[in-house]
Amino acid sequence: MSRAALPSVTLAPVPSLTALLSSHPHAGTLLGFVLGVIDYLMLRGLGVTMRLESHDATLAICMVFAASFAGLGWAIGRLLAAQAALRVSAAQVADSQRRALHSEKLAEIGQLAAGVAHEVRNPLGVIRSSAAMLALDLPDGSDARRASGFIVEEVDRLNGVVRALLNYARPLATRRELLTLPALMTAVHPLISDLLKDHAMTLTTRGDGDITGDPDLLAQLLLTLIINAVQASPGGQIDVSLVHTDDTSDLRIADDGPGVDPEVADKIFTPFVTTRAGGTGLGLAMAARIAEAHGGTIQLLPGGLGPGGRGACFSLKIPRGAP
Repeated sequence: MSRAALPSVTLAPVPSLTALLSSHPHAGTLLGFVLGVIDYLMLRGLGVTMRLESHDATLAICMVFAASFAGLGWAIGRLLAAQAALRVSAAQVADSQRRALHSEKLAEIGQLAAGVAHEVRNPLGVIRSSAAMLALDLPDGSDARRASGFIVEEVDRLNGVVRALLNYARPLATRRELLTLPALMTAVHPLISDLLKDHAMTLTTRGDGDITGDPDLLAQLLLTLIINAVQASPGGQIDVSLVHTDDTSDLRIADDGPGVDPEVADKIFTPFVTTRAGGTGLGLAMAARIAEAHGGTIQLLPGGLGPGGRGACFSLKIPRGAP
């Protein structure tokens, strides 16, 4: 029987082949069979035959090789598919652990916030009422009258911190409704009209179509981002837009202010991170919770409304679909 060196087969798959075999394990069977057929054709082309006594056994032997390659390809395909499934499962487990840890932290914050609210709110209310009553008997313009005003302002600020902490720790129960951007802005506008006027801000909206979500939570998110934009760029411009893809609604709020400091840009959605004096650092963290409650994401994008893309642009992406 004449023999010839068979071509070597490299079994290390390239990334694209790995992806193919992971998603279609039976493709390995076909690939192995094709390799056996190619071996047979190469042998025929080179004029090489394998004989068993007086019979030409080249085709039979190559078919055995093809069957072996097909079995090996099937096994490799199943192995890669199992690896892909394990990677997906591991990612899901990691995500579940992250969510569980986040929920545990929120529960701890909720207990802390409830204790703070109980222990602090009542004394703060007494302090505020007392300072306001004292101010009524003090002459206008006096140092004591101004000091009373400072007390009232600081108490109100502390009450705002406690309220923000309670809101952040409270579980979010979302309801899904089909909403339009004009409807959302109708709910938000009475709360920001005076603020826009006082800071000489211009607010524009554009975009049509529906967005599926909780009207109260989405209005709260819009309110937070618009107030942040006003405080960052007084006298400037704010643009609220809504665009769609096949499966996602993208709500964007952009301004022409100074933008977000790059040093804190990657952690602005972390609780208690703020760049504004007197800020609680919970507004954007709450916005991230609202996005997550809708199965979506919120992120800071490059490209504001100012020259050269100066400014901030926040993008809320949530899935489209029926309520």
